[in-house]
Amino acid sequence: MAYIKAISYYLPEKVLSNEELLKDFPDWTGEKVLSKVGVESRHLAGADETAGDMAEKAARKLFEEHHIDPKTIDFVLLCTQSPDYFLPSTSCVLQHRLGIPTSAGAFDYNLGCSGCIYGLAVAKGLIAGGIAQNVLLLTAETYNKYLHPMDVGNRTIFGDGAAACLISTDGIAEIGDFVLGTDGGGAEKLIIKNGASRHMAPTGAEFTDEDGHVHRDDYIYMDGSGIYYFTVDNVPPLVENVLKKNNRTLDEIDYFVFHQANKYMLNTLRRSCGIPKEKFHADLTTKGNTVSSTVMIGLRECLDNGTIQKGMDVLITGFGVGLSWGGTVLRF
Repeated sequence: MAYIKAISYYLPEKVLSNEELLKDFPDWTGEKVLSKVGVESRHLAGADETAGDMAEKAARKLFEEHHIDPKTIDFVLLCTQSPDYFLPSTSCVLQHRLGIPTSAGAFDYNLGCSGCIYGLAVAKGLIAGGIAQNVLLLTAETYNKYLHPMDVGNRTIFGDGAAACLISTDGIAEIGDFVLGTDGGGAEKLIIKNGASRHMAPTGAEFTDEDGHVHRDDYIYMDGSGIYYFTVDNVPPLVENVLKKNNRTLDEIDYFVFHQANKYMLNTLRRSCGIPKEKFHADLTTKGNTVSSTVMIGLRECLDNGTIQKGMDVLITGFGVGLSWGGTVLRF
């Protein structure tokens, strides 16, 4: 069996409020962003602060807060879509910077909003296979470095941040069985087209579609309505399948922590899944959507404020870029 043993997270020092963000966008108001997106402010990585830097800070907090010796870690997983380098893997750099033994395995994987769930699944497999006993799962993203300054819609949603989780052979939450899914046919619904091997050089290309949405190939483009419909079509069946695979009913789950996409989407999913409001985590107010880190941040917050307690079953899900999705049940 595999367990979550400890969780910590890191948020960059710089905070961007709605008022500061929207001063050049008179058609937007802070009240509008708060009511629809659920965000009042978000943290932004510094100009010289990378996903690797943030992951290191989250890991060091984990070690300090939970008295973990990095020498006991025998595998490092880093989920990021904004790595420090094309090569080497940022996880390899972090192994050295964090003082983790050279006998540890390490690799990066490129996933976004479902990345935390996939990482837990891989970590559980490493432990079940006898390959590792203490897996350090790191999630870190600097999406704001890839947003166009005039892309006010996405700039209201996304915040930068990192989380660190230790998965081990004992701990505070037993990790249940997983349901995972992928639909690469929707890859262009959330994409940066230029910068990697297919189109290495920036082109400055952009166009406005018939709905008035601007597509910029050098920056993150998100088809908001496409992602919304993908989510409402796939997440309720995902929840049903996770419950079935873990031999639970909806009523037997004590709490739900979904990927914190935005307020409107979370409210829609909660109603679609038939989840009572008091059993559902929704809090993007001071952080925004931190992509792969939202679930771990949410779990840590709920543990700190007593919402999640020993003996509870908690269903977690992630969904988004890829397109991809996943979920499991944690037994605290």
